[in-house]
Amino acid sequence: MNPILFSIGPFQVHWYGILIAAATVISYWLTQRNVRAYGIDPNKADRLFIKVIIAIFVGARLAYILSEWRFYMANPLEIIRVDHGGLGSHGAILAALVCGYFWTKKDGFCYWQLADATTPALPVGHIFVRLGNFINGELYGPPTTLPWGVDFPSTAGPVHPSQLYELLTSLIILPLALKWSAKPRYPGYAFVRVLLAHSLVRFFMDFLRQSDQPFEGLVLTQYMALALVACCAGLIWYWETHKHGEGKIPGSNGE
Repeated sequence: MNPILFSIGPFQVHWYGILIAAATVISYWLTQRNVRAYGIDPNKADRLFIKVIIAIFVGARLAYILSEWRFYMANPLEIIRVDHGGLGSHGAILAALVCGYFWTKKDGFCYWQLADATTPALPVGHIFVRLGNFINGELYGPPTTLPWGVDFPSTAGPVHPSQLYELLTSLIILPLALKWSAKPRYPGYAFVRVLLAHSLVRFFMDFLRQSDQPFEGLVLTQYMALALVACCAGLIWYWETHKHGEGKIPGSNGE
């Protein structure tokens, strides 16, 4: 499939960009729906959403540059060539977590409640991004003789369409994200569980990725995924056995 949807002179519109835009719009709508259900001022949440979206794209770009640092050290001008693609999902997640924490504090929001409101955006974004990766013919898996193997322009034969594997897992996670974020048991309940599931999937799926350079048997994104799994599992254990078990709600008073 041609990754370029259409061209007008030198201007090209890529499927990847259209899909990113679609993911942003859908994520915004789902977040606003949860924000209203939680009784949060949607106008104040709007301003925060715009800032977080910018942070997500900056963080995603920086993460990709870090993961491909050898290439960018040799080609520094490519760092600013965002039109050539290159986004890292872990950088997007970390940027949203860190920047969101300080911005919610500043605006008086409950951090974990806002995180729950944005929970469906994680699988939605992953679905559209991986579809874009598939159309671009990137991030595929190793050679395979299985009937669903795909022969991309840059491969010498059929390979595992690992992009579609991740897309399918996100389609499974999405209903859970919608259910948990609609009525979370306590602030943070939905977000941390979905992030845990996403990180576990990413850790195992990265064994099929062909473009990353391993270090001590694992690639950088797998170490990041393991760190997120540990943090999410720790938070769930703590909340369930301490704060929630004692009747305290984590995330209240802006925590």
